[in-house]
Amino acid sequence: MKNALSTERLVALLKCLMAAYLITGVLLLLVAGLLYKFSLGEKVIDISIIVIYCISSLLAGLFFSKGASSRRFIWGMFAGAAYFAVICAVSAVVEPDFAPISNSSITTLLICLGSGMLGGMMG
Repeated sequence: MKNALSTERLVALLKCLMAAYLITGVLLLLVAGLLYKFSLGEKVIDISIIVIYCISSLLAGLFFSKGASSRRFIWGMFAGAAYFAVICAVSAVVEPDFAPISNSSITTLLICLGSGMLGGMMG
């Protein structure tokens, strides 16, 4: 029975991550369109990406914690960590000079963990 529960939670996590990355993709396309139309500055783009990370991690934490009976904030934080792990994996493949231990990576990790935890508390 315990394995079935673990498998259920893993499937739920994968569904939540797929939804979070779908939202991320749509929001990034929106920002790209705004960049093309209005020639936004680099600072605006950086802030937009941080906001997108926050929204996506929050929603992943919210959706993933719905199936938990207790300690939803931990499940939400776990969803944020998984969201960050995928970002790191893709970044490592796409960018050969990617440094997983850097100020920006740690900041992104904390943003994803905090947003996921907040989403879990809201769930």
